[in-house]
Amino acid sequence: MRWVPNALSHELLSGGIPTGCAAHLTRLLDEAPVPLVVMAVEEAAAKEGVTPKAVSRNLAKLARSLALHRRGLWAP
Repeated sequence: MRWVPNALSHELLSGGIPTGCAAHLTRLLDEAPVPLVVMAVEEAAAKEGVTPKAVSRNLAKLARSLALHRRGLWAP
């Protein structure tokens, strides 16, 4: 699967990492500006009609499953 912007939304909503996307997601969550990731969480939540808190929980799940340097930043 090729990693595209919609994939980030899907990963944030599902809390899962598609095959071949772990390195991309790791780099994004470790290096992207925090406001950019927060905006992605808010957009994914609005798109699906769920709370940003629910999406943030999935982000924390993703952070735990990846070897992130900023893992603690994404914990709820």
